[in-house]
Amino acid sequence: MAGNSNSGRNAKTPFEKYLKNQLSAAEQKELHKGLEEGTKNITAPDRPDYLSAEAKKEWDRVVPALLMLGWISALDLMALSSYCEAYADWVIFRQRIAEENEKLAGAGDVQTFKTGAKQISVWRQLANDAEKRANAAGALFGFSPMARRNLKANLPLQPELFGNEERDAAEQYFSH
Repeated sequence: MAGNSNSGRNAKTPFEKYLKNQLSAAEQKELHKGLEEGTKNITAPDRPDYLSAEAKKEWDRVVPALLMLGWISALDLMALSSYCEAYADWVIFRQRIAEENEKLAGAGDVQTFKTGAKQISVWRQLANDAEKRANAAGALFGFSPMARRNLKANLPLQPELFGNEERDAAEQYFSH
């Protein structure tokens, strides 16, 4: 089966090669050009007031990382809101399942009717639905390994960890 699209390893993305320092000179130049162009006007939408408290916490957790990677724009309000609310619902439903498990000796995932019939509890069904919604919306932002594989990060070439006023002042005088 040599030569078909199913043989061999999957091709690495330029960003994966960059992280492992495996880029050719031409690939480095192309990646750096793309990174410089891509990081110029990256903005996130303002956090909406209508989000629940848990959704606001998740928004505040993910937006800085998305900005750093360049995987968000001002147009992403609905998609990011959907993800944050789905995540918040999932947290609430998982907490409710944990409470039911404590009360019912670990049987909080199963609902038993008067007839003896059993089914997955409504809380588990709601948690499963919220998880599906969060995973679907989160995939748009690279919140899974498979989704990240297809996204290109717009990272700065070498992020500054600390401000360096001395270096900046010296560059004013000695960069000529």
